[in-house]
Amino acid sequence: MTTKPTVPRSSWLALGAVLLAGFLHTFDVTVVSVAAPAIKDGLGASDADVQWLLAGYSLAFAVLLVTAGRLGDAYGRRPLVLTGIVAFTLASALCAAAPNPGVLIAARVFQGLSAALLAPQIAPVIILLFPKERRGAAFGVQAAVIAAATCGGPVIGGLLAHADVFGLGWRAVFLVNLPIGAVALALAARRLPAERSGQGPAMDPTAVGVATAGLLLLLVPLVEFRETGGPLLLLSLAGIAVLALLVPLQRRAEQAGRTPLFAPGLFRGRAFPTGAAVNFMVLGGVASFFLVYVVHLQDGLGLTAKETGFTLLPFAVSAALASGASVPLTGRLGRPMLECGALLMALGTGVLLWASVAQGAELRPAHIVPGLVLCGAGMGLLSPPLYNLTLSAMARGGIGSASGVFSTFGQVGSAAGVVLVGSVFYAAGGGGSGSVTGVGWALGCQVALYLGALVLLRFGLPRPAPRAASAEPAREAPAAEPERLRR
Repeated sequence: MTTKPTVPRSSWLALGAVLLAGFLHTFDVTVVSVAAPAIKDGLGASDADVQWLLAGYSLAFAVLLVTAGRLGDAYGRRPLVLTGIVAFTLASALCAAAPNPGVLIAARVFQGLSAALLAPQIAPVIILLFPKERRGAAFGVQAAVIAAATCGGPVIGGLLAHADVFGLGWRAVFLVNLPIGAVALALAARRLPAERSGQGPAMDPTAVGVATAGLLLLLVPLVEFRETGGPLLLLSLAGIAVLALLVPLQRRAEQAGRTPLFAPGLFRGRAFPTGAAVNFMVLGGVASFFLVYVVHLQDGLGLTAKETGFTLLPFAVSAALASGASVPLTGRLGRPMLECGALLMALGTGVLLWASVAQGAELRPAHIVPGLVLCGAGMGLLSPPLYNLTLSAMARGGIGSASGVFSTFGQVGSAAGVVLVGSVFYAAGGGGSGSVTGVGWALGCQVALYLGALVLLRFGLPRPAPRAASAEPAREAPAAEPERLRR
């Protein structure tokens, strides 16, 4: 029986720094959603302003992810992480001080760009600093932090927006980021190692421009769908066509000796395309669920923002607990662990569908706790192993690129899920946001997405060979890579 290699304390502290920064990103997505009504009243913002307050952040985040991941490959993780933390903290201060909706929206876009610098660096930091046998634990901690941010966002956002701490009102929602950002910056500056191998080769500017234009064409119509309707979605098809041009551009970049935007061979095997597609479907279901069910709880059942946050708490708590449980189980179960997670998400959403339709206007938080627990547990069992198994096989020189592309699939899936499932929700309900019929159809769409993810996992993701069958353990670089990193 082989013992797992130990991980230096400095590696855990470095991980803590990037996870604190990652916490800020997830926390801000959820906290602003709940605080949006208070922001609207405080600044006199229009419905369109509130939409762009939420969408501007996500759009900026999605557009820069791939480029930021490749920049991390070229120049190392440390400068991207430090720059991202400083920029995000500054953007949070600008959000808190915003005198009008226009300034606040601009600051939120700045926040999204800053978060995009950080997010693709987390997986590379784990893979660089942790040996293969201990990465599951690190990815599990990452999933628990994300669950805590998802859990804390609605609750803390609701409390801060209504408590009017020191007379700050909704501005306290953004000021909370300042001390967290300061701690993350101090830890990262002290503990995050610098990579000596990054030569900083110039990336292909044409590929960067094409990727940015394609993502904008793809995502802006999705963001504006409720305001403009279906015709604008034709631009999304044009965005897909523009993104397809990246394939020949990447080949030319490789042949010319330039750094391609995507890591070579990213889509040649089955593991990465399947994992990215599953991420697209799962996050599409989760993002649309939070949109649909938050609206249903508030408009249909009359819950306040604070009550809504506490009602959805079982989802985040069960996700955090399941993430921890997935760490020891993944090594023994592998792909079946992911399949179990997708099945639990489908089952939990089905329970929510049954309770919501059966109880109708008499629905109470206690009725939906079982479904929320099942769905959260499924996500905890699915997301950390999916991230780990999809990215761990990538070459170290391209892990940042792979992380950025993987996350971009998730962001596009979130936007598409909100548009498509949200459209079903409002159309089936005859335009009524509190309609039981609408929420039933929307939850049915989410069940279909999770079952689709289950099928992809079953037939698309290669089953790794059992450890006992391996004649020779895979060679793994030391955890801290002393020849490439300097403290």
